[in-house]
Amino acid sequence: MQNLDLKIELWKKRLLDLGKRNRLINFKETKRSNILIKSPCLGDLFSLLVYEEKSLKFSSPSKITFDEYEEEQSVINVKGDIETNHNFSEQQRTLKSLRAKAKTSIEEQGINTLYLTFGMLNWRENNNSNDIILSPIILVPVSLRIESINEPYILSLHNDEIVFNPSLAYKIENDFGVVFPEFNEHEDNITKYISKISKIAKNNNWQVTEETYLALLSFLKINMYEDLDKNKDKIVSNPIIKSLVGDYSDTIQVPTSFNNYDL
Repeated sequence: MQNLDLKIELWKKRLLDLGKRNRLINFKETKRSNILIKSPCLGDLFSLLVYEEKSLKFSSPSKITFDEYEEEQSVINVKGDIETNHNFSEQQRTLKSLRAKAKTSIEEQGINTLYLTFGMLNWRENNNSNDIILSPIILVPVSLRIESINEPYILSLHNDEIVFNPSLAYKIENDFGVVFPEFNEHEDNITKYISKISKIAKNNNWQVTEETYLALLSFLKINMYEDLDKNKDKIVSNPIIKSLVGDYSDTIQVPTSFNNYDL
């Protein structure tokens, strides 16, 4: 049993990408792969989206007509529930790109890659390094939709689980021996939780910022990781899987009469 427990932990860790190309470890602000949410603030946005399960609108264009023949028209931007750090035209281009890539990921791989990130850990690989690495802390799966070109983009909660960044958790524990407390959206207040992480960060000369991004994150193997994590009891009790790691104690012997069975 102990051998299989260790194997499961090893399998889980091998599924995590800990290189700097992984945005879960080394987050970079880009034009089309993420966008900073300026309003609502971190706590309010989490409450609206997660606890109240509201669909939130971004700013949208609205056509204003000056006469009945529509000879003169003007387009204004209608303020939505969410404000970003982009001007309107750049925001629309980025949201269009995020939506298209997230949709492709779901259609081709069955995996949602669009997340709201809550909180950012600013850390260094060692005390002698001057390079600051940014890693998102809490990941909330979301979906983005739009009804027509003149309608706003709408952000809503996706049905995947809310998680502490698993790649970051393992990287920090493996490299520094620092274990972050688990996050439970039903029990933990997001603002207080981020403050708790911030205290741990300060003890290690790191910093936490209360930034929120809408971002595409590479989670190609997260489903397998979560399967191993959620179904550990089933896995360790399965005789076939136990035999694969060298434990034949529960292996069911195949009847000899099956040896020459004509399939």
